[in-house]
Amino acid sequence: MPSYQRQVEIPGKSSQELYESVAQDIEKFLAKASIGKFEVDRDPGKKEVRIRGSVFSATLLCLESRMELKAQLSLLAMPFRSQLDEGINRWLSKTFNLTNLG
Repeated sequence: MPSYQRQVEIPGKSSQELYESVAQDIEKFLAKASIGKFEVDRDPGKKEVRIRGSVFSATLLCLESRMELKAQLSLLAMPFRSQLDEGINRWLSKTFNLTNLG
């Protein structure tokens, strides 16, 4: 499976604040993406969210002022990578009032 990685700086947000936002919104975000069935595992101690679906698996780690996403996308999902980036950018912009997400 091809890999996909992304790191986003979110100034002024603690790892706990980031984790709470992600843990609360992840199912809604994934449902909008129409990616089929998926499982979400939350680990509050590690401030990590793991997602497994039929076309991808991903780990989102919330750190101080930063989030890191590491994913494995199936060959069927790779063509939708730009849509994934756009969806992530919209969520980040809306949730954390971020701009200049390239």
